[in-house]
Amino acid sequence: MKLNQFGRLTPNTATQLKELDLIGFDADPDLPFAQSLAKNYRLLFPEALNATQQAQALKAVAVDDHQTLATWLDTEPTSMTRTQFYAVALQLLGFHPEFKNLAKSIAQMQNAQLPTVDADLATTTTFLEALYLLLNTRTPKLVTYLDDLANRGFFEDFQADKQTPQYLFFNGKSQAVFDPRQLIREVVWVESDLDTDEDGQRDLLETTIFRPKATDLGTKMPALFTANPYFHGTNDEQVEAATHIPEPNLVVKTQSHTKADVTYHEPEPLDLPRAQASGETQTATSYASENGIYSLNDYFLSRGFATVYSAGVGTQGSDGLRSVGGPSETASAVAVIEWLNGSRRAFTDRTRTTTIKAWWCNHKIAMTGKSYLGTLAIAAATSGVEGLKTVISEAAISSWYDYYRENGLVVAPGGFQGEDADVLAVDTFSRLKQAGDMLGIQAKWEASLHAISSAQDRTTGDYNAWWDARNYRNHLNDIRCDIVSVHGLNDTNVKPANVIRLFNGLKNLPIQKKLFLHQGQHVYLNNVQSLDFTDQMNLWLTNKLLDVDNGANDTIPNVQVQDNVEPQTWHQYAAFGPSQTRTLNLASDWTSERSSFADNATATFKSEHDTSASFEQAIIQPTSAYADSRLWLTQVPLDHDLILDGTPEISLKLWIDAPTAILSVRLIDLGEAQRFGETASIVARDGYQLGYDFKTQDIVEFAPAKATAAKLISYGHVNVQNPVNAYEIQTVTPGEPFNVHFALQPTHYVLPAGRQLALIIHGADMAQTIRPTAVVNYHLDFANSFLKLPLR
Repeated sequence: MKLNQFGRLTPNTATQLKELDLIGFDADPDLPFAQSLAKNYRLLFPEALNATQQAQALKAVAVDDHQTLATWLDTEPTSMTRTQFYAVALQLLGFHPEFKNLAKSIAQMQNAQLPTVDADLATTTTFLEALYLLLNTRTPKLVTYLDDLANRGFFEDFQADKQTPQYLFFNGKSQAVFDPRQLIREVVWVESDLDTDEDGQRDLLETTIFRPKATDLGTKMPALFTANPYFHGTNDEQVEAATHIPEPNLVVKTQSHTKADVTYHEPEPLDLPRAQASGETQTATSYASENGIYSLNDYFLSRGFATVYSAGVGTQGSDGLRSVGGPSETASAVAVIEWLNGSRRAFTDRTRTTTIKAWWCNHKIAMTGKSYLGTLAIAAATSGVEGLKTVISEAAISSWYDYYRENGLVVAPGGFQGEDADVLAVDTFSRLKQAGDMLGIQAKWEASLHAISSAQDRTTGDYNAWWDARNYRNHLNDIRCDIVSVHGLNDTNVKPANVIRLFNGLKNLPIQKKLFLHQGQHVYLNNVQSLDFTDQMNLWLTNKLLDVDNGANDTIPNVQVQDNVEPQTWHQYAAFGPSQTRTLNLASDWTSERSSFADNATATFKSEHDTSASFEQAIIQPTSAYADSRLWLTQVPLDHDLILDGTPEISLKLWIDAPTAILSVRLIDLGEAQRFGETASIVARDGYQLGYDFKTQDIVEFAPAKATAAKLISYGHVNVQNPVNAYEIQTVTPGEPFNVHFALQPTHYVLPAGRQLALIIHGADMAQTIRPTAVVNYHLDFANSFLKLPLR
């Protein structure tokens, strides 16, 4: 077990003693050594409610292989060896070392990547320094030891003698001194500037707030806002009916476009009347019955951060229609932020008669969330809205074209073949769940859905103004807040290109930007055991939303990447991307038995009764039913480790016997080996506690799975009629050579010595592209084809 930690601060001794005193320890350096140990060790058992229970707890801990901590403290020691201190520490942290192995405590701490002091404890000050470090050390329960103590009641009475509840900061982070069981749960309706259902009234946006009771007692708190289109559920039955069957024909494109043709222009804002409210209140009239959906938000409730959810325009409880990442959805997220920053109205109910302010908010907001949720956080950030101080987006889309399209092709997000923007509109239009609400909106909804289906253009797959309106990277220069991006290197749903193109686009902006890349698929990171993501985000949000000068910008590495070979190992870099590139010629640097193939993948897919998932595995195997529908190129086994870091690019010269075709490329790690599974395994069910007597979540970890012969490293697709970009086309004449150049998915990948690189060139991708039935013959000119690899 490796408990990597990058969010821990190392203040000077005076600061450490001051902070220990602040949280209730006796930090007097002049106190006799034995007395300091006796007093402070007893405080590490907050569940022990009297002296008798504390004494019993001390007896349950061994200091070495022949005496308990209680017995040893009775000897009134004048010093403590490192081995003794960490023998005790391992047990306090939640490890279970055998008593015969306590003498190996230093090695066990180091094996777990846990910090230790450098010398034996000979003075009270050195004991207090070791105690401070221990409190900031991670436990197998994912949290720090002080967090673990808080989860057992250490801070239960912290606010008891305070007229106005106060924050507590330790090691630069906000501590769990607010009771998460005493939440004010309420719903308000934020007034937007939209009228997406064209009823002549401003769309109201239902917004749910969970805020600690301390806000009613005068404590102003920041807000963690999650724009969650799924908050009121999804329309699964309707989605099944709306999902597209992958088309059997790839059209021949005849019309090219210019950049001007595909550029979106914002329409003039609507001049909408404002409701004439007759009163104002601080008391909501609707109880929030829905629960929060993100454990990171829940973790911060006890640390003095309110959490806010809004499903947005076109969802149950709100007005309007969905636009699938369009400007109206950005505007609805921004409207909620503006209510939180004090510049926009909300009402206590849909009658619009009584207004209510976010009077409890300190006007500092962060946005959080994964996938569509994180996407809307990025969208809101590009507005430059005041009060939004930071975004923590995970597996987020930065351009919707890169989600549903690629280089002039219709593609599907991994695992959802046949999904498209219109399908997602159906899925998230939760107003469908209320029959009474739909009585007056059905016709508008059907017209809106038809417009989305037409504008998304499944016929050509080209980039157009509709997609341009959903390209948030067009507006990166408007971002004013700091950005934390999290993404799975094996995410085939929101592919890594979305986050890397965003991160690269932020490079020259005067904001802070951090990047986390893990080995998983489309998942959150905060409950992965090997990384202190939650603790780092505590440092980050305490700085951004509570104005604590804790050095978060410099302490948190710019880029953190999980290794794909060594379990539970994370690397820190100043930047993402290669230090050098290597260009490989497909003729001289690779070996292949042939340079031509006929793409019969659709017929094989049907005869093999494959699914998208089984195709993904079959196409990359050395022996495959799809062998005749691909080219298989290999290199000799490596004599040294190779680290890919960045975006591979491929340039191909070829000719085909048709006027159009799909071209797909896969880069493969070849060789029998145990590789990481793309789904994290449960380490401890409900082991991650989010607060004292509060919610829990499973602790998970990515680990090597059973041995396989090959693993996908990166991949890409292109419509051969789109060799330059996704809106200009070339005419392909059967039998005449042409060139294409396109990027594969970005990656960070360690290829160990002894393994091989393999390159697969094929046609239609049964898992991601449409599935043409026409057989196309491909002929590659390897001598004039190249693969450029980014290397660290």
